Amino acid sequence: MAAQTQPGVVLVPADQVVDLAPMPVGVGEGAVHRTTWTDGRSSAGVMHIDAGHHLGEHTHRRHHHHVWIVSGRTRVLGAELAAGSYAHIPAGVAHDFEAVGDEGCTVFYLYQQGESG
Repeated sequence: MAAQTQPGVVLVPADQVVDLAPMPVGVGEGAVHRTTWTDGRSSAGVMHIDAGHHLGEHTHRRHHHHVWIVSGRTRVLGAELAAGSYAHIPAGVAHDFEAVGDEGCTVFYLYQQGESG
């Protein structure tokens, strides 16, 4: 999956990210994610939502959700965020991600288990 130069270090070049297994996410079709790293408590990856699709409202009971918009635009919690934007959604907050516009959106995400987790 990724080149390792030292124990615990994970490096995934851009051309290898697209080769990672896409996993469906959310309701219906139109969204996939690729996990780039996990340690069993937290995980990171890249998610793409096709234009006109969304994940469906959901809640992470134990995990904080950090999201950086890489390309396109997404609507989350009533706000429209463009490429370069960041969102933090604490554990327990219901939310959805909806691709806005014609190109869909790609985000980098990190799920970090909270203190009570």
